[in-house]
Amino acid sequence: MRDMFSLIEKVVPQVGQELVQRLRIMKTLAQHPERIGRKTLAEEVALSERSLRTLMDSLRSQGLVDVKQSGIRLTPIGLDVLEAMEQALDDHHEFFELAQGVKEKLGLQEVWIVKGDADVDPKVGSRLGRKVAEFLALNLESGRQVLAMTGGTTLAQVAQEFTPRLGEGRDLVFVPARGGVGGSYDIQANNIGGLMAKQTDGQFVPLFIPENIGEQVSQVLLNNPSIRHAVELSKTANVLLLSVGNANVMAERHDLTADQKRLLKDQDAVGEAFGVFFNQSGQEVLRLPRFGIQFQSLREVPLLITVVGGASKARAVEAYYKLIQHHGVLICDEGIANMVLSGANTPLK
Repeated sequence: MRDMFSLIEKVVPQVGQELVQRLRIMKTLAQHPERIGRKTLAEEVALSERSLRTLMDSLRSQGLVDVKQSGIRLTPIGLDVLEAMEQALDDHHEFFELAQGVKEKLGLQEVWIVKGDADVDPKVGSRLGRKVAEFLALNLESGRQVLAMTGGTTLAQVAQEFTPRLGEGRDLVFVPARGGVGGSYDIQANNIGGLMAKQTDGQFVPLFIPENIGEQVSQVLLNNPSIRHAVELSKTANVLLLSVGNANVMAERHDLTADQKRLLKDQDAVGEAFGVFFNQSGQEVLRLPRFGIQFQSLREVPLLITVVGGASKARAVEAYYKLIQHHGVLICDEGIANMVLSGANTPLK
């Protein structure tokens, strides 16, 4: 189905028809700076005055239109709603073919795309966050839902866009899927998970440990009840949110040794995800010790949502999906989508 109206009408036909009529009325009112009479409006939108009156009553009760004897006009709220709806519909039309192309090329379950390129537009992070929240609102079942997440700049921006509406009718539990790594406090998985819980009125189970620790130390830490609880809970997650990074950037964040960085360069590593560095062919180059969910377990996650922004990560995204072989969901910007579909060899930042 190529447009949102087709989707709506497929599920609830009468709602789809009424939505079209209401938007037509609002769009017509937006074109008139002054109030317009009911009869004139009915003629312009091709409705009987009786049908228009019924629709107007609904729009007025929602504060979208102002009706007086002198005529009808769109309220400021109505104008905001109209602009938002038109933008959403434009995005859907604009990116439908692009999303389908990326979906088929990478063999994914679903692909959602937002406007822009995060490499050059700082607003893209917020758009990605809103798109993730929208996707979860549509796909999360009611009741208890466990969401695990990694850290990073992208997911930190995503967390900012979560709202209490996502938690309505759901018992959301957020838990980090990894320990702490290098970088600022704001992009740690613990901080991101805590913010997501706060934004949605959900629960948060912390995992306050460093990521890169040895096997002996990890076994000792697992004896701690709170740490063991967080690790075991993350392994039962209904949803895992993660991102993909460029190899060079993530090498610095993980504070790799000179020998490890040399290995990445010699083996042409292009990306990193979940503590694993990989090359363009999707072959593992270097795996860091991890505490919590292991990379090989990603294939077992019911709903794996990968959120990435910036055309410079296109090569890393393609290689990542060769590596994990999971038909999950990709939410990205059009910068990445265009590069993936065109097959262009983007330089790594």
